[in-house]
Amino acid sequence: MSEMARFQRVLWVVALFFMALCFLVAALMPHHRDVAHGLVLGTVVSCLNVLYMSYKVGKVASAAAGESGNKRVIGIGFGVRVATSILAMVLALEFPSYFHEIAVAASLVFGQLLLLVIGIIFALLEDKQRD
Repeated sequence: MSEMARFQRVLWVVALFFMALCFLVAALMPHHRDVAHGLVLGTVVSCLNVLYMSYKVGKVASAAAGESGNKRVIGIGFGVRVATSILAMVLALEFPSYFHEIAVAASLVFGQLLLLVIGIIFALLEDKQRD
């Protein structure tokens, strides 16, 4: 399994666990349901953005290695990620009884921060195995 696939797998396991915890909080504490749903929405969008970014990085890496031939692909990777984040915020602003705006905004960085933590943990574990 490649390193990118390991990172994605751990990211999705932790994100799904976090979303399950948020749904549990929403079920047990109905007065905080909008916050829990906002955290779930932001987490889903953030993880999808990370997935899309890893796809684009894989395409750039294969093009740099010369595996993709001579066709040049121009994409709007950053634009897609920004558009999905804006869409999540628009959903939160349009339906404030279902999604808390601050919770959505705060959890839009969940995937990126989680990837940073996963990378640090994997680096420490790899360094410990070498010793």
